[in-house]
Amino acid sequence: MAEDMISNILVAIDGSDVSLRAARYAIGLAKREGAKLAVLHVIHLPASGLMYTTESAFSQSIEKSRKGAEGWFEGIRKRAEGAGLDVKTETMEELYSVPGAIIKKSEELGADLVIVGGSGLSGFKRFFLGSVASDVVRYSRCPVLVVK
Repeated sequence: MAEDMISNILVAIDGSDVSLRAARYAIGLAKREGAKLAVLHVIHLPASGLMYTTESAFSQSIEKSRKGAEGWFEGIRKRAEGAGLDVKTETMEELYSVPGAIIKKSEELGADLVIVGGSGLSGFKRFFLGSVASDVVRYSRCPVLVVK
């Protein structure tokens, strides 16, 4: 395959407006390029989570995150179908590194391009590139597109 061809795109979302904008951008790009599209949501499971809450509350929090992601995925699937695309969606749980999980998934999928939002649900949205986006850009083996 030529280096300038994009055939497999992974977009990572966290439910923030900018990540959902990145998903819309990914749909348009996948359509133009005739590429496959995968959408990933990573639930960060801090090791300290079980220390400060009950197992039941921790499980409920994860389930709430999964349901939220399913809502985002449904909207993305509808938009992708409207563009004539089939999209794969996945939610995964990660104990250590959200950027690491995104990069690992991109390698598993053989992604030619990773798309992320420039800032997510954490603070300092106006001033800094988000830490997840920054680390994905820094450590990914394939090109990364950051949507502002």
